[in-house]
Amino acid sequence: MKLLSMKQPWIPREHQREVVRRLLDFGLLEFDNGRNLPLASGGKTDIYINLRDARNNSKAISFLTELFMEPLQRLNVQRFVEIPDSVSCFAGTLSVASNIPYLTIRGEAKEGRVGNAKVIGDAVKGEQVCLIDDVITDGTTKFIPCNECFNLGLDVLALVVLVDRQQGWKETMRILGVDVWSGMTLHDVRRELINMGEMKQCDEAVKEQNPIIVALDGKSWDEILPIVEQLRTMGCILKVNDLLFAEGMDHLLPELSVYGRIMVDLKCHDIPNTVENTCRRLAKHNVWAVTVHASGGMRMVRAAKEALFNTNTKVLAITALTSLSDDDCKMIYRKTLLNTVKRLATEADNGRTDGFVCPPQEVSRLKAMFPFDKIFVTPGVRSDEIARPKRAIENGANYIVLGRQVLNEKDPVAEVKRVLVEELGISLPTPS
Repeated sequence: MKLLSMKQPWIPREHQREVVRRLLDFGLLEFDNGRNLPLASGGKTDIYINLRDARNNSKAISFLTELFMEPLQRLNVQRFVEIPDSVSCFAGTLSVASNIPYLTIRGEAKEGRVGNAKVIGDAVKGEQVCLIDDVITDGTTKFIPCNECFNLGLDVLALVVLVDRQQGWKETMRILGVDVWSGMTLHDVRRELINMGEMKQCDEAVKEQNPIIVALDGKSWDEILPIVEQLRTMGCILKVNDLLFAEGMDHLLPELSVYGRIMVDLKCHDIPNTVENTCRRLAKHNVWAVTVHASGGMRMVRAAKEALFNTNTKVLAITALTSLSDDDCKMIYRKTLLNTVKRLATEADNGRTDGFVCPPQEVSRLKAMFPFDKIFVTPGVRSDEIARPKRAIENGANYIVLGRQVLNEKDPVAEVKRVLVEELGISLPTPS
């Protein structure tokens, strides 16, 4: 039987924190808030899992044996295949406990060995097997053991790993035709470490100084995850719009909140009762801000505020969209762009909005109207255009929204730092 979909981790969500705690206690998991742990690939990470050190502790071996029993029993395999050296320390005890025989497949053939120099153990052609390993990254190191299994005529049901590091293995394993079943993702581990108070999301001093909101538009969860993981210690606010509809509010917001404050760009624009209902659903997530259209009127803005009364969530009113020209506003609102922005801002202020999302060229005028108690967010800002980050801040913006300028960079952290230091003159404290 070929299992075609293994989307759910084999460690239930409610047990993942305890597993992370045990891995910490046994010294099999390291973390560094500054992302300075070296990887074999040459990169750096904030979390490193190393099951081979279980050799130092018999209790750790017992724990891993019990942990890996679950997927083996659920797969009902006839044999498992260990990929040394990370899991070889508990392969024998796992075989004894599960009553399942196993093979060892080396990455390189052992010199001087008679027969198959890569495989230790005997398997029967047609046996249903799974491979076990500690983690999977891009999947390239799995080619040799998978192909050895194929050469032996084995039916590989899955590669079972404790942690999926979410580093692009899907295409590699699709070519091999092997499913991956992970106990947790690296995101799951990070979430539990932060919720346990072991890791920091971001230093408060960094959050207070960073005015950048990163727009996570037009990308899937898998695409934005490696970006927000890197940005976590930078204190950027994360703006979501279409991703919210793709993933669902109750699923996305708790997961994304691991990486920073969230601006839910819902752009609510409906009758007051409908907007109130939407914001009530949002209230339990206590996000940084939600957007509403000022053109929905004073009562609609106030309905949003009332629905979020017992939270820290700010209601930000959108005046004129940055895509609207002066002629557009004359046609739609019968006013110039400037007068449209002023009129809509006044309406939203009467509804007790916390601030405004407005075009870069109108920030200074709105700041003059509301000099003390409003937050100003400016979208449509790019370093290579007229509406530059520095000009937006000088005009009175508290926050600037950057999208593709950050998302499309190979090193998004470096780009954020460059904007902060070179353009805005802000030097953030080093993450602790």
